[in-house]
Amino acid sequence: MIKPGSFIGTVATQEPDGMLRASEVQVFPESMRGTGEGHRPWDLGPNSTMTNGTVGELKRITDERMLTVVYKGGTKTVIVPPSAPIVTYEPGSPALLVPGVHVIVTATRNPDETLTAIRIGVGRDGLVPPM
Repeated sequence: MIKPGSFIGTVATQEPDGMLRASEVQVFPESMRGTGEGHRPWDLGPNSTMTNGTVGELKRITDERMLTVVYKGGTKTVIVPPSAPIVTYEPGSPALLVPGVHVIVTATRNPDETLTAIRIGVGRDGLVPPM
């Protein structure tokens, strides 16, 4: 659930008027506060961005939500349409990693070029992790 004070990450598309329209929102657990904080270009398509920060103001505009996302060095306003998935996290276990499940893996590259997973997001009940 998105609420003021939540630390979130959102992939959005910058529209011609400069407004950001979210294609997904991830509500991070408190232990991830500060992860990737900021606003930057993203690689999901033309004009896509990633903004990670704390939700300030939250308003409902018809069936959409308008969020003010505050991060070190700036603020962005993001429109969240009803079609945008809202993803939350909870602790899991290795038992969730079964063939065919969708995952998103955050990893570091080791000196020998192997990867070590820092975090694994697993989709449940048919959810495909965004990004």
